[in-house]
Amino acid sequence: MKKTILLSVSLLLFMFAVSCTRKMELVTVEGGNIKVEAVSRGDGAHGVRAILGRARLAVDSIKRPVIGEAAVALEKYIPESPLMNFAADALLAMSREVTGERVDVAITNKGGLRSNIQAGTITFGDIYNVFPFENTLALLTLSGEQLMQLCREVASVGGEAIAGMRLVVTPQRELVSATVDGKPVEVARSYRVATSDYLSQGNDKMSALALGTERDIKSDITIRDLMVRYIKKLATEGKALSAECDGRITIKE
Repeated sequence: MKKTILLSVSLLLFMFAVSCTRKMELVTVEGGNIKVEAVSRGDGAHGVRAILGRARLAVDSIKRPVIGEAAVALEKYIPESPLMNFAADALLAMSREVTGERVDVAITNKGGLRSNIQAGTITFGDIYNVFPFENTLALLTLSGEQLMQLCREVASVGGEAIAGMRLVVTPQRELVSATVDGKPVEVARSYRVATSDYLSQGNDKMSALALGTERDIKSDITIRDLMVRYIKKLATEGKALSAECDGRITIKE
């Protein structure tokens, strides 16, 4: 059964003065009825189910393809974990590859990793579950002092996904030391950092990233794309995805 609902709509249009010396003037007032037709629930439900069914098939066909293998289960916990280290290592390696730039450090947030990876076959859907957001690659330059600020911010939240640097942190989450490529961070030099467009704005308590210069946002390259490329590259080399805790964030008792 079709039902007709009459909605009374009043549209008020006002013209405001450009300067404070002019008066506001009412130009026109218009009103009228809009006819809205609703299909009965029984007919509509069948159509909705059909649409959802087609959409589900389309999504499944995208998520189903196998992109590689995981030699071990990758989980998330702090101060570092296999899943976090994989994400950061892949971000560092692939940002260097796709840009051809010197990239010193990579960082992404543990909160953006939304699922673990189980040992065995990895599908595109698995990676989508871990990286469901459309965050894109961002490159920026930090001074040594700004990088140290970023390290202190990482320490203060108990750890994040980092690559290219190593931190020593107290149980009270205070930074003890930070090194890049085995050397203490130098205040006088600059460092190229790979991260996401979201974090580059200083979000998720990483305000130091908002200070970065020489910013290059790759809006056509998502973080998820880089993860998929990394895993596919391993597969072409006959390797399975594997990551472990290697002491890149150490708690000093």
